[in-house]
Amino acid sequence: MSTLNLYEMYRELAIAGEDVHQELNFGVLLEPKLRKLFYETYNEVPEQYSKLFHVNTSKKAKETDYGLGAMSPWTEFGSSTTAVSGSNPMPTIQYQTIDAGLERTYVHKEFASGFMVERKFADDEMYNVIEKMPKDLARAGRYKVETDAISLFNNAFDSTKAIYDGKALIAADHPLLSGGTASNLVSGALSDTTLKQAIILSQNQKDEAGKLIQMHFDTLVVPPALQFLAEELMKSPYKTGSNVNDINALKDEMKIVVNPFLTDSDAWFIMDSKRHQLNFFWRVKPEFKREEDFDTLVAKYRGYMRYSFGCSDFRGIIGSPGVE
Repeated sequence: MSTLNLYEMYRELAIAGEDVHQELNFGVLLEPKLRKLFYETYNEVPEQYSKLFHVNTSKKAKETDYGLGAMSPWTEFGSSTTAVSGSNPMPTIQYQTIDAGLERTYVHKEFASGFMVERKFADDEMYNVIEKMPKDLARAGRYKVETDAISLFNNAFDSTKAIYDGKALIAADHPLLSGGTASNLVSGALSDTTLKQAIILSQNQKDEAGKLIQMHFDTLVVPPALQFLAEELMKSPYKTGSNVNDINALKDEMKIVVNPFLTDSDAWFIMDSKRHQLNFFWRVKPEFKREEDFDTLVAKYRGYMRYSFGCSDFRGIIGSPGVE
């Protein structure tokens, strides 16, 4: 029996003089059905942000990552047999100190919205309008999560949207604690040539001491406008744009993630799906609750969630703004 029909049953019992508990208001009767519609709709399509972020749960008001420097390469120890008192001192281990790093703080923000239903509107419901309200509320919440998370990519080249080191997420001059800079930026539209440039750059990523990091970039992230080009680059047996039957050295090199929330139609990215440091923290996952005002006979339904997202390390992602 549907919730609305259940309400009609209680109303008829009241008219007939049957005892109906006063605690049973129409808001309670509507709640189970609307709650089910909310959660079913929220989960009706696969998540997109979780394909690009490490998704975690948090039990604190904020989460903090702290990045330290890195060790320099080992030095030669020498030999104690060559030491001569007064001229060649006995060799000793050279102990290193690690440079202090920068904090990466994730502060969870609250998000909420809702709708109200009047008693008479529920009594006279004929067009399933009430059913549409939690569905739309759920979709709006889902949209907020997706657009917030992907904003890290949409703002990746914007220096005014700096990450922890004062640079854009994708930049040619990320400062290293040991001095010098490192780049995770390539230029140009997605092509066989620029994608190979990005892969070469991925093999030259450096830690804070300037040592090469062995990373495996296995994911190509593109907007819908580049989906078919990406598939040609990754799946064609022969090199795209060539008529001499050159083999496609990029074939099956990476999996493709097409994100419909990317706003730049020609920006693209590659990622190491295991070692990147793009993080999303759920403090409170989406919830749906209600209450009814005794005097106005208006039932209020609301959704609430709390989360944060960001970047703890620029390494693990390389990008191009496409044609500038």
